[in-house]
Amino acid sequence: MDYGYQERIVSLLKENKITNNELAEAIGKGKATIGRYLTKGPTRTYPSIEDLALIADYFNVQAHWLCFGVGDKYTEANEITKAASTSAATVSYYSRTEVTKLLETGEAESKGTIPVPPEYKDCFGVLYPVGGTVSYKWDCVALVNRNQEWINDDIVLARLPGNPHPDFFTLVKVGTTIHVWYGDDTTKNAIHQVNDDEIEILGVVRWGTWEKRI
Repeated sequence: MDYGYQERIVSLLKENKITNNELAEAIGKGKATIGRYLTKGPTRTYPSIEDLALIADYFNVQAHWLCFGVGDKYTEANEITKAASTSAATVSYYSRTEVTKLLETGEAESKGTIPVPPEYKDCFGVLYPVGGTVSYKWDCVALVNRNQEWINDDIVLARLPGNPHPDFFTLVKVGTTIHVWYGDDTTKNAIHQVNDDEIEILGVVRWGTWEKRI
């Protein structure tokens, strides 16, 4: 799940002139719960996929758009799947611990393959850690482009000093110092500050896909 769902919910509230309290009553939650879903502060909590689906139903928009930013508000998932399947490419995806072997030898144990839009055919997939209430129901694969130059606020696959395995970080460079956040959560303080030669950037995350576990 990408965390843009917050902005999408806020835009729906404004567009429909609905208050947090009205939304809370409609989906059977407390007003404070909606506030915690939408805050970016330390009291933030994460809605379940089921709660986001209820919100999507209330606003009569597509859940895949609200949850993940896939497609648009009103295009049904089967239409997106049909459009993608006519021109999709297939890429393999790997665990983070297998990435080093993949990049050094070109061969590693794949966890599977996924269909992706053709513009991402040169990427490779890496299982992306998801947290909160979604982690036990959804797998996320991040597509990583090795040839893409990163810019501020990009999520990258990289190795920090002393860590043999790569992980996902958000980077912001100020002057000569790169500020590093774990994953995509920049609501807290940066976990590291490094120089260019202290971080090995393996690729930039360009797109993601989510699959519900059986």
